[in-house]
Amino acid sequence: MSCHLILAVRPFDQGKTRLAEVLNRKERIALNFKFLYRTFLIGLQVFPPDRITVISRSEPQLKAARIAGARALPEQGSDLNDALMQGARDAVGRGATSILSLSSDLPYLEADDLRALLADPAEVIVATDQARLGTNALLLRPAFAIPYRYGPGSLGAHRREAEAAGRRFTVIERPGLARDVDMPADLEALRAERPQFF
Repeated sequence: MSCHLILAVRPFDQGKTRLAEVLNRKERIALNFKFLYRTFLIGLQVFPPDRITVISRSEPQLKAARIAGARALPEQGSDLNDALMQGARDAVGRGATSILSLSSDLPYLEADDLRALLADPAEVIVATDQARLGTNALLLRPAFAIPYRYGPGSLGAHRREAEAAGRRFTVIERPGLARDVDMPADLEALRAERPQFF
């Protein structure tokens, strides 16, 4: 079975706007770059580069993906779910039978977290966030097992889609997958626990 990893990424200057009260624009750009770079390196420990797709509206991000040997797709849709569907269609066209979509703002992520997702036998596997409301990673096997439903309450939305489709559903809870950085308190904790990240 061929699984592909998809990273749908906002342009660096548009991400993490909820951190604007503690980071200026230049600092947010730098942080978003570090997030994507580290996530990509973790992904390379589990996936060959030709099975990693970066989708973005930012040409510099796409150029960096190409240099690293990954697939680079200019984003055509209007939101994250459209972008992931675009990436999934492209990956299936290149032989993918399952798709892992992954948030890029997971500074505690390790390769073993991805391996744990891939080892789960379910057809729809969600790695949820700390609040147990959202989706930080979604593994679909087969690739189009359910529609993408990222957004507020996405854990419940993905669960409902899996139930409606009769797909086996699992929730994975691992710190490396759950701990994202959305709010100033998350950033403060990251600085305290992993100063080397900065």
